[in-house]
Amino acid sequence: MTRRPSGFVSLVLLVAACALLGVALPNVGNVLRAATADGVPGTFTARQLSCVRHPGHETCEWVGSFRSADGRSALESVRMYGRGRDSLAEGQRVAAVDVGLPGRVYGPGGSREWIFTGLLLLAGYALFALVAKRHLMPPPARPSTTAASRPLPEGDAPREETLAGAEPHRLP
Repeated sequence: MTRRPSGFVSLVLLVAACALLGVALPNVGNVLRAATADGVPGTFTARQLSCVRHPGHETCEWVGSFRSADGRSALESVRMYGRGRDSLAEGQRVAAVDVGLPGRVYGPGGSREWIFTGLLLLAGYALFALVAKRHLMPPPARPSTTAASRPLPEGDAPREETLAGAEPHRLP
C-alpha cells in the first residue's frame, strides 16, 4: 500500500519554494546587468575603505563617488563591488559601470553575483517540482496478484501437453 504525501511537509516545501523565489526573482534583472556590466560607464573615485570583521575573516569594500563618462550622472557614497583592501588606494580612480543598483557600482568586467541568484532560483523551482510530483502525479502502480503472476509452488514444473498429431508445447 502506498502512503499519501504529508500535507504539512508539502506546505513547508511550498512555503520554502515561495520564499526562495521571492528573494531571487526581483533581483534577476539587476544581477544580469551586473554580470554583463550593462549600464552607464564612468569612473569611480575611492574615498574610504569600509571593512567588517567576522570570525576568521574580514570583508572590505571601497566607498567613494561615481561620475558617468558623459558627465550627466554623479553619485556620492557608492560602494565599488569586488574591490578589496589592497585593490585600490584612497583617491585612486578606476573604470566603473552604474547598472542601476542604488549605492553600488561595478567594474567593467561585471560580477559573479548571478551565481547565487541562479542557485536560489534553481532551489525554488526544484521544491515546486517536488511538491507538484508529490500531489499531481499518480501514485506508482501496485503489482497485481493474478494467477499468471503468482509463483508456482515448489516442485511444480510446467507440464507438456500434446494434441493428436501436434508437437508438444509447454504451458505456463
